[in-house]
Amino acid sequence: ARLDAVAQLNHFLAQAVGPALREPFEQTSAAAPPASRPPAWALLERDPRFAIWSRLRRGSMESRQRDAFEIALRQRGRLAATCRDLAAAAGTLELDPGCAPPAYLADTHAHVMPGGYLTDLGDEDVTAGAAYELSVYSVVPGRSGPYSDGAGRALARWIAARFPSFRPRRILDLGCGTGLNTCAVARAFPAAEVIAVDAGAGLLRYAAARAHALGIHNVRWVQADIEQVPARLGPADLAYTAIVLHETSHEALRNVFRSCHERLAPGGLTLHLEQPPYHDRPWFEQCMRDWDGRYNNERFWSRLYELDLGDELARAGFAPARIFHDAVSAVPWNTDARAPGRLEDYGRTGNWQAVGAWRDEA
Repeated sequence: ARLDAVAQLNHFLAQAVGPALREPFEQTSAAAPPASRPPAWALLERDPRFAIWSRLRRGSMESRQRDAFEIALRQRGRLAATCRDLAAAAGTLELDPGCAPPAYLADTHAHVMPGGYLTDLGDEDVTAGAAYELSVYSVVPGRSGPYSDGAGRALARWIAARFPSFRPRRILDLGCGTGLNTCAVARAFPAAEVIAVDAGAGLLRYAAARAHALGIHNVRWVQADIEQVPARLGPADLAYTAIVLHETSHEALRNVFRSCHERLAPGGLTLHLEQPPYHDRPWFEQCMRDWDGRYNNERFWSRLYELDLGDELARAGFAPARIFHDAVSAVPWNTDARAPGRLEDYGRTGNWQAVGAWRDEA
């Protein structure tokens, strides 16, 4: 019930309160148009209505995390035992006690998630994974579907439409987290071996158990640093990230792209989904998209969406002629006759940029 309340609050803020901020901003900025985002922010933050919207949105994020963790912690022992048995039956979990996650992951409690993605309360703990899956629903009020896998379904559908003859035999999912999107990709490519990589042991324990419970058996769950994907995993035909890069530093992003280039087989594809960049968007939209970087503990958010990810792929070794940009949208899972989500909830809606490249054949 508490998460339902948070979900409804988020929907109200996105559909009723946030859009009402645009007109007064545009009226105020018309007299002295801002030349960059900082003065645009200054204009927006002077509006008391923005302060109310922003505080409610931040409060909804704090409530989402607190409520989800409380629910998971109350069931901690039972969840750990259930996931242990499921993961053991699957035999697909590969944890590495020597894995040293990047310092920025340990230091950053992304979107005010207690302890961040590396929360681990013991050898069999799955609290972080269970809490994360619970909380995703409340951010996008169910629009990502019953399995919260909208990005994974959209990615697989986009590949099928753009490259219908592409049949990857080995797929790397870098920064898989709890495997919500991984499972959608694994379903779409049942003949492929999917190797899902993440640094968080608690997330991977939960992901392996969840996949087995859903009848998905073509995924290996590997604990490793996505900046340095182990060579032992073998060459991949597809290496992708799905809404992950905003959680990485600029240096880490470059390492991830370089790792993709190194681990792709000749002729392989790398693909990355993220929120759209800020380039040339109206100042109001830029600020609304930038809210997470300013108020939601997303320390790398703002810098990422100022980048040209195609340039970064070229820097990592991909030939400029083989790099592409596109847009990918999720099909909202919506059975509400009132059509929730008709206005874009900036930073939340399933409308993403897709940036990728083909590795040269030789």
